[in-house]
Amino acid sequence: MATGAARTAVLLPHRVGVCQASSLLASVPGLRKPSTTPSIFQHLLLLQTRSLSSRLVKQIHAPYRISRPPAPTLPTPIPQQSQPAAILRYFSSGFRLEQKTRTTSLQSTRREENKAQQPATTVEDVEQPDDFQKSERAAKAAQVNLRAKLSKEGKTQGKAGFAEIWRLIKIARPELRWLGLAMIFLVVSSSVTMSIPFSVGRILDIATKDPSEDARLFGMTMPQFFVALGVILTVGAMANFGRVILLRIVGERVVARLRSQLYRRTYVQDAEFFDANRVGDLISRLSSDTVIVGKSITQNISDGLRALFSGGAGFVVMVWLSPKLTGLLLIMLPPVAIGAFFYGRAIRNVSKGIQKNLGTLTKIAEERLGNVKTSQAFVGEVQEVARYNHQVKKIFDLGRKESTIAATFFASTGWAGNMTILAMLVVGGNFVRNGAMTLGDLTSFMMYTAFAGSSLFGLSSFYSELMKGVGAASRLFELQDRKPGISQTVGAKVQSAQGPIRFSNVSFAYPTRPAVKIFNDLSFEIPSGSNVCVVGPSGGGKSTVAGLLLRFYNPTSGLITINGVDISKMNIKSLRRRIGMVAQEPVLFSGTIAENISYGKPNASRAEIIVAARKANCNFISDLPAGLDTQVGARGSQLSGGQKQRIAIARALIKDPDILILDEATSALDAESETLVNAALASLLKGRNTTISIAHRLSTIKRSDLIIVLSNDGRVAEIGKYSELSNDKESAFSKLMEWQMSGGDIPDSRGSDRGHITETEEIESDLEREEEEQAEERKVGVEKQQDQAKGGSRK
Repeated sequence: MATGAARTAVLLPHRVGVCQASSLLASVPGLRKPSTTPSIFQHLLLLQTRSLSSRLVKQIHAPYRISRPPAPTLPTPIPQQSQPAAILRYFSSGFRLEQKTRTTSLQSTRREENKAQQPATTVEDVEQPDDFQKSERAAKAAQVNLRAKLSKEGKTQGKAGFAEIWRLIKIARPELRWLGLAMIFLVVSSSVTMSIPFSVGRILDIATKDPSEDARLFGMTMPQFFVALGVILTVGAMANFGRVILLRIVGERVVARLRSQLYRRTYVQDAEFFDANRVGDLISRLSSDTVIVGKSITQNISDGLRALFSGGAGFVVMVWLSPKLTGLLLIMLPPVAIGAFFYGRAIRNVSKGIQKNLGTLTKIAEERLGNVKTSQAFVGEVQEVARYNHQVKKIFDLGRKESTIAATFFASTGWAGNMTILAMLVVGGNFVRNGAMTLGDLTSFMMYTAFAGSSLFGLSSFYSELMKGVGAASRLFELQDRKPGISQTVGAKVQSAQGPIRFSNVSFAYPTRPAVKIFNDLSFEIPSGSNVCVVGPSGGGKSTVAGLLLRFYNPTSGLITINGVDISKMNIKSLRRRIGMVAQEPVLFSGTIAENISYGKPNASRAEIIVAARKANCNFISDLPAGLDTQVGARGSQLSGGQKQRIAIARALIKDPDILILDEATSALDAESETLVNAALASLLKGRNTTISIAHRLSTIKRSDLIIVLSNDGRVAEIGKYSELSNDKESAFSKLMEWQMSGGDIPDSRGSDRGHITETEEIESDLEREEEEQAEERKVGVEKQQDQAKGGSRK
């Protein structure tokens, strides 16, 4: 009993205090603690307790640790002695052993630190045994290829030359006739506007003359002149109306045409493009960028030409009225022009930043709102709003920066203009006093000065808006100029896709992750008219077989043939018309059930839609008030998973395809619906169409004619019938079934085989690109400083 209690006290964790351990030892019969040395006894007891607890914890976690020194041998049990001296000798020996162990561990740690540092042997890894260590394949998966990714800034990468500006202007070439008419209206309205200061000056000169003198203007009496001036102003207003409405209509037509062209251009891109680019950024280019470009080449160019015409005409009249005052006005032009140049360049850079962050904001909203139920299920509303607000703050900061730049420029130029006007008033007043000018001429000159200043500001605003348009257009040009890697127009038309399907030594890696090999010399043959099931581990490339057959991607090497014809020589559109596809996650479009079913055959009749729906066991349509005209909602949100899956099956069946690909097509169905759909598929496709099923369900696998088992190394593990493979307990198929029956799937060490770039990878890529640009800017700045220093030393 004494020995057991003593051992219990020794093995107490260090969280148990000294007093508790002492009390336990004191309760042992025959053990007495010396009253003269209580502090030494408690101190040694605490050290020994912590030492033994630490060693026990290390031994418990030893199997999970990456590297560890050999565990020291625990001291022998406390001898059954009742004298305190024996207890002290025992604790002293344990203390010396702990000191020795600590020294050995410290020396081992120092030796490890002197070696080359490796993540697997750091202290953090030792103390955190649950951390996952990246495999070699994971490192390969991190090697992302973003050659198909559109840049944030656009094709010009921050450099806008005359060629880009001219290309921007040429976008409005189809509207040249209407733009020419708008320019005529512009000249008329601007001429009327510029005639007002001259008329006001003449009226003031007549008003200040002797009443006995002839008061005629341009051969007209004053009443006649005012009537004529009213008619001219009315004509100017009508011309201005025509200019504005024509430019607005032309601008909307340009934006509509741009959106249509870019949307069509986006839709013909290959799968690699959509793997590398997020939908939100593409939407931003199609929406906000097109509006900026349309405004830049219509309304903005009109405003710029108006400012140029008004400023030029006003300047000519000012020279005619007073060359001296005009020369004084020219003093302020150089600093304003220089300021406008730098202002436009700064605005262009900020505008590009705003457009880039707007694209990111659109991506966040599109992705998060599309999965709002998941966020709500995990109570993630706060963090999603915070994520969105963080991006909004970035855009706000850029907008504030743009406002600061604009306020600084316009305030400084406005102050310079006011000072110039004040100087002209002083000088002009002296001219009037000396008889060198009339009061009317000075008034006209000052009004033309205001018009010239307004025109100058208009030109600077035109330049800044033009730079915004160039920045947005560069993003559009990059999308417009990109050619897909797999063309949809070339190749021979496919009249029939019936025949055997053969994969011959096919190797493949997703273009965005070229280091991760999905297939290595994959070879198999699917007989014509057969029902084949492809099974394998998760991430083993089962769905990739369907993607290659549909030519979403081209294999890295090897051939894929249908009836002996290489599919890379076939026209993609005609090939896909002969293939029906039902994905694991059914995708429905906003619209009615009938519209979604007829998506596979746009010219299908109502009777054909009903037949396809019945074959897919869509009997639930009878329970809907609107029947086939029921709205499915965004992405089919108004329907259940099983209902969406059956509509997707009907959409594939209405095509009457030669090849039907079912990627877990019955995964969302209940047992009864699955049985009915499988029976319909079996009776429909038996002996005529080739069916490729990618499945995990045993019922789907059993009804197949042939089973192709894929392995983890990207090859075919075995091929055979269900009866043959299931009877062989050592076959890969049997082992796969055992894993699935145990509640899981064979894990794949390669990680995900999808080519999509994650949001984190995209953000990291953007940050790296920004850092490279900043480094390049710093390098250019240093080189300029060095050149200036060399030039100064030479002088």
